[in-house]
Amino acid sequence: MKRIPLACYCILFLAPFTQAQLTVAGDQPSDFTRPHFQAARPSISNRTQPDRAMHADLSTFADEAWILPVRSSLLSPGQITLRALNMPGLRPFFLVGEDPQSLVWLRQRAAELQEMGAAGLAVEVADTEALARIRAAAPGITILPVNGNDIATRLQIEHYPVLITATSLEQ
Repeated sequence: MKRIPLACYCILFLAPFTQAQLTVAGDQPSDFTRPHFQAARPSISNRTQPDRAMHADLSTFADEAWILPVRSSLLSPGQITLRALNMPGLRPFFLVGEDPQSLVWLRQRAAELQEMGAAGLAVEVADTEALARIRAAAPGITILPVNGNDIATRLQIEHYPVLITATSLEQ
């Protein structure tokens, strides 16, 4: 068995006591830091959450042309059967394509989809012009191009357009 010199034990014992005290500039604002922290501090507001869901248009943050075309081989336009779901906490979302049936469905249900705060996934999109047509059918609603095969498998669906909520799968 190797012997550890006494000096090593002393170093290990004293090491925690040799660390310098950490000082954070925000702990005690000085005259120098106060203006910076006041400008960065969010205003305190007693406002409650808005009555309806808010939408973030993620499409404005990045060029989506790199992901197009999007093809979902397990999904096609068609009729679906209303089905009950039990997925507590699931935020509503819908699947659409660039086909005429999806565009009509989006125009007819746009107000309802926006009211419930549903987000859209375009599962069949050839190019940026097709994506623009889909988004124009439901202005103000976030619709992102995404391959829908995983969703189709998990929810056992074959067709779109479809609205998926915590309690149902409907068209």
